[in-house]
Amino acid sequence: MPFLPLSSSPQPRVWFDVEDLFEYARTGSRPSGIQRVAFEIQSAMQALPEMQGTCVGFLRHTTDGRGFTPVKPESVRALHDRLCSHALSVTTHIETGNESEQEASSARRLARHLPASLRVPLGQLVSHQSAAFRDVSALLRATGTTLRQTWTERHTAQEANIAPPRAGDILLALGAPWSHTAYGTLLERARDQGMRTGLLVHDLVPLIAPEWCRPGLPRVFRRWCESTLPAIDRLFAVSHSTRDDIARLFPGKAASVIRMGTGFSTPRSITGHTDLPLSLRAPFVLVVGTIEVRKNHALLFRLWRKLLADHPRATIPRLVMAGSPGWLASDLMQQIRNCNFLNGHIALVHAPSDALLEALYRHALFTLVPSLHEGWGLPVTESLAHGTPCLIANRGALPEAGGRLTPLFDPDNLHDVQACVERVIHAPAELARLRSRIATTFQPTPWSVAAQQLLSAFH
Repeated sequence: MPFLPLSSSPQPRVWFDVEDLFEYARTGSRPSGIQRVAFEIQSAMQALPEMQGTCVGFLRHTTDGRGFTPVKPESVRALHDRLCSHALSVTTHIETGNESEQEASSARRLARHLPASLRVPLGQLVSHQSAAFRDVSALLRATGTTLRQTWTERHTAQEANIAPPRAGDILLALGAPWSHTAYGTLLERARDQGMRTGLLVHDLVPLIAPEWCRPGLPRVFRRWCESTLPAIDRLFAVSHSTRDDIARLFPGKAASVIRMGTGFSTPRSITGHTDLPLSLRAPFVLVVGTIEVRKNHALLFRLWRKLLADHPRATIPRLVMAGSPGWLASDLMQQIRNCNFLNGHIALVHAPSDALLEALYRHALFTLVPSLHEGWGLPVTESLAHGTPCLIANRGALPEAGGRLTPLFDPDNLHDVQACVERVIHAPAELARLRSRIATTFQPTPWSVAAQQLLSAFH
């Protein structure tokens, strides 16, 4: 798409590449932290006094992947709100391991009378068939969604009647554009037309610890970085930790740190507070995030098993995991189910809605973030914003997110994390002290800070 000559207006237009948001929505039902961060900065940029009017625009990729086409801001907001509101119409799935004999299906009760030589392979067959059916169903839904969205998006772009980018404008990629394998070439074309480019790096996990990723991803991600970073005029990082990772892995590439905001906007369709389900109203400790090996839920599983062995069960709160299983989590989930969720002392809340997640933060005794590495630490600042104490691993950017308000532990040392948790569980005065310190000290950061920092970097 050819760009127009440099505008006579002294104010360049800022364009956000939102292709990754639309791609994510084809199969994702809930936005990840990356999509939320990008949307919050985009919204904050639009609200800046100096950016009122038509100074902010949104771009998607053309169907051949070789250029950009404008998309209406209303389409971006509607898609974000739909993703955030999706779970409101679906009954939240909560696993606690308290299934009774009466609740078991007839087929399962019948299978128990079969010899193990038949029962075990039969169970595996049913499990694999169920997984295959879910995958086929997801594929069909994604195919239909893709076809509908492609048709709609082509017509929407034609009817948008939005002036295209001009030389001197700014193009920002704040989300997850690495699914576009030739993204560097795409940005080079934009630069050849006079645009200035910026990229926000959330983390470099596939390069830092490839063992935490799916096979093949580290190689693909490295190739993407090596071809894309040279096409970037301004490189940004979500934390000092990520900035240092960039400098170490890509010598000569300097990134500016953008301060992350606190909390996320609530879609207009979500109003009021949500009460906790009855199954979650006992005292509990909360961990938020996708269940994957990097998030280190396995440490908490071992910890809770040891706490229950070392102390009377009635004195140990339940561990609530708010998130769905992700990368390399099948072994851990099998262990948790094999022990009946530690006989009900662990609960798994699949894909909680924003309203339910807010209620979980409000009612938790405290939260835990045991990740082995994070580019930032959104669950840390979310917990503090709700006034809830948060205990965190001393790795990556987590201490940076928590400041001096979060007790630290070594995520490789079970005894260290146990001592840290026991100091809070068995000392109500310590828990009250942490809450009081958060209430008097924690200062939320508006997303306008990040938007202004991005804008200032190009001035």
